[in-house]
Amino acid sequence: MWKDISVPWRAAFEEAWEAFRAGSVPIGAALCDASGEILLRDRNRSNEAATVNRRISHAEANLLRRLDTTVGDLYSLTLYTTMEPCPMCMGTAVMAGIRHLRSASRDPYCGMVHLAESEPYYAEKRLDYTFEGGEVELVQMTVQSYRELKYVDSGASPKVLDKFEAYMPQAVAAARELYAAGELERLAEEGTQAGEVFDRILSAVG
Repeated sequence: MWKDISVPWRAAFEEAWEAFRAGSVPIGAALCDASGEILLRDRNRSNEAATVNRRISHAEANLLRRLDTTVGDLYSLTLYTTMEPCPMCMGTAVMAGIRHLRSASRDPYCGMVHLAESEPYYAEKRLDYTFEGGEVELVQMTVQSYRELKYVDSGASPKVLDKFEAYMPQAVAAARELYAAGELERLAEEGTQAGEVFDRILSAVG
């Protein structure tokens, strides 16, 4: 439940929900210092009018472009993201000096965390990376699958949704139920807060 997740995860999911409300890919990110204070937060902005290059306007990359790398101990910072970083965002995090990465959900389609062990350059960085899993993964995979259902309905290939379904069928089943009812659009239009949406999704999955 929303009341049980930490402040950094709340910030990341609030950003993901704002991305969904804007019609963008529902992924959010937050950057914290060693004491847990949130320094930066951002979201995917692929459908926002001010975005010039929508293909690379990912949550993690947007956040890290704003990070002042000349101040403080970068290696002590922790990046929280609701979805496993893609090739671009994984590389951006490493090149920015981030060494602590947390992801709510794996991305079975284009997640690149395996590079931390399989790619020599990444391996020498000794990245501290963990998947949170549990409820935050269920919620992220459900919202992400909901978005993929929109793509499929508009004529896109179901290849991403198929990967999601093979990985977490319960999340895709909940997404189908919510999508058929237009539930997340309704909540977005009503201005429902991220915490309430989070718990509504969990009830659909359960």
